[in-house]
Amino acid sequence: MFYNSRYNFCFETESCHLLYNSKSGATVKLSGEDAVILGEYLIGAKRQVDPDLFDIDLFRYLAASGFIVDASVDELLDIRERYWKARGETPVVLTITTTMNCNLGCYYCYEERIEKKLEFKDADSIIQKLETLFSQSNKKSLHVDWYGGEPLLNIEFMESASLLIQEFCQKKGINYHSSIISNGTLWPQQIESFLKRHKIRQVQISFDGLKENHNARRRYRKEFLSGENNSYDLTFSLVEKLLDFVTVDIRFNIDWRNKDDIFPFLDIISERGWFDKMYPAIFQPARLSAYSERSAFMSKKQLSIKDFDLIREKISKKLAGIGKIEESEVPDGFPFPKTFVCAALATDSFVVGADQLIYRCGLQVGETNRATQSLQTDSNHHFSDNGFWDTFDPTISSSCSKCSFLPVCFGGCPKKHLEGDQSALDEQSEYWKNNLAQKVVTYFGLETLSKVPLTKELQFREGY
Repeated sequence: MFYNSRYNFCFETESCHLLYNSKSGATVKLSGEDAVILGEYLIGAKRQVDPDLFDIDLFRYLAASGFIVDASVDELLDIRERYWKARGETPVVLTITTTMNCNLGCYYCYEERIEKKLEFKDADSIIQKLETLFSQSNKKSLHVDWYGGEPLLNIEFMESASLLIQEFCQKKGINYHSSIISNGTLWPQQIESFLKRHKIRQVQISFDGLKENHNARRRYRKEFLSGENNSYDLTFSLVEKLLDFVTVDIRFNIDWRNKDDIFPFLDIISERGWFDKMYPAIFQPARLSAYSERSAFMSKKQLSIKDFDLIREKISKKLAGIGKIEESEVPDGFPFPKTFVCAALATDSFVVGADQLIYRCGLQVGETNRATQSLQTDSNHHFSDNGFWDTFDPTISSSCSKCSFLPVCFGGCPKKHLEGDQSALDEQSEYWKNNLAQKVVTYFGLETLSKVPLTKELQFREGY
C-alpha cells in the first residue's frame, strides 16, 4: 500500500505547477492538462495512492523523490532521526562573551549592560572544559564566536584566550577558526594582522539606518563619549577595510522608524562596491523584536511578520544579480530540509557568559536563571533548564509533530519553546505560510500567480 506524503505541496506559477516535498527537498515541474489533477491528488489529506493510475516510470520517480510513500515508512520517525543526528554531528561552536558591557546604548538591546567581564584565569577553565569535551568526542573542529556586549571592550582577554585556545587545538589536532560580532567602533588599526592572529573568517557588523538614524540609535553611552557622537562613520569605514580580508555580514536592524533608510543605504554600499570586493558583503535584514526577557517591551513596537517579509522581498528584488541577501530561516535561498541545528541544540556547543556561567543560547547570556552550568566547579548556582535542552524534540511536540513545515523548520527557535512564547511560535508558522511557496518558486526563476498564504489545512493534514 502507498500513500501521499504529508509533506507534499503544489504551487501554481505563471507557466506551470511545482510539486515540492519539504521532507526530501525534491521539486518536480508539472505542466499540461493533468498537472492540476496530479497536484491535487498528491497534496492535502492522507489518501491511499493507486500505482495503476500512473505511468510506471513516473510512479517510481515520485516514490523515489518522497512524494509517494510506502505504508511501512514512518516519515515522522525519519525526521526525528535526522534531527537527533544533526544535534550530535553539528560542529562544536564555542561562544565567548568577553564582557556584558558596551560603549553604545541601543534602545532595543536585549542584554544588561553590566561591568562583568571574563578574566585571564577564566581562560584556563574554558580550556579544561574543551579538554573534557573533545576527549569524549571524535570531532576535530572548533569554531569560536567572540561575543558581547562589545567583545573588543575586553580585548585583553580575547588576545590571551584566543592564543591559548589555538595552542590547545594545535596540540590536539583540532581545526580552529573564529568569528566575531561587533559594533565596529573599537577595532585596532592593524586590521589584517588582528584577523590573522585570531583566525577570524567572518565578522558581523550592524547598522541601524543611514547616518542620522544610526547615530541616534547606536549612540555612545556617556562614559564612553569623547567628542562627536558618530559611530556610523567609524563603522562604515571599518567595513570598507574588512571586506578586503574577510566575509562581513551586514546586519541591518529594521523597525517602523528606520525602514525608509534601507534602500538608500543599499544604493550607497552598492556604489561603494561592497558586493564586488575580494570578500563580497552579505546583507542580513533583521527585524528588531523581543529577543530576550529584558527586551520584552519590543513585542509592542516590532514590525509584523507580514510587513517585515514584504520588506525582505523588496530587498531581494533590489539585490538580485548584485549582492547576496541572507535570511536566517532560509540561509541557502531554498527551503532545503534541515540537516543542521542551531548551536544551542548542538550536543557539544556551549556559550560562556561574562558572568562565568555557561548557557546554551547566546540570547540568554546574563539571564542567570537560564544558565546550565558554571565555569567554577565549586559554584552553588541552581541550574533548572538542563532537562529542556537535553531532551527538546520538536518531532514529539503536540503541534510541531503534526506540521508539514517541520522538515524545513525543526520547530523553529527552541528558546521560544522553553519560554512558552506562543506569540513568537505563531509567528514562525506564519513565516512559512507566507513564504514557502515564494521561496520554492523564486529559486527556479518563476513567479507565483498570487501571494495567498498557505492554509491551515495544508499545514496540518487530515488523516496523519
